[in-house]
Amino acid sequence: MPNKEMGSRALPQPAGIHNRAVLVVVGSFLLFVGAAIAGMLLFLNTQAPGAFTPRAERRFPSPELQTFPEADLTRFEAAQRARLTAYAWVDRDHNIASIPIDEAMQLVAGRGDQAYDALQPAPAPPHGASGGNP
Repeated sequence: MPNKEMGSRALPQPAGIHNRAVLVVVGSFLLFVGAAIAGMLLFLNTQAPGAFTPRAERRFPSPELQTFPEADLTRFEAAQRARLTAYAWVDRDHNIASIPIDEAMQLVAGRGDQAYDALQPAPAPPHGASGGNP
């Protein structure tokens, strides 16, 4: 029955939904979901028996903190100073050695404009020369 606000339009029809059908569909869906969850739990329990047991808590070791950082820094700086002021072999087979940093800076500064040019390879020893007795 039309009213003034609706004009000539008809009233909406009453819902034709059957409550019993909705309850059967929702109930069967919930039953299916429950059966699926039970099946998955049973499968996991048989195939992976430890899946539901809580894991033992593993504690990470505590970090090793410095107890005397000033002494550690002093030792580190002394080791670096000793390394920078001493002669040592880097690769004895290829005749590569390290020299004190002050001497190295003087050698580089003494080369002048060619300070950073590639070094000339060491001359090869003569074929007849040997380090032992002839």
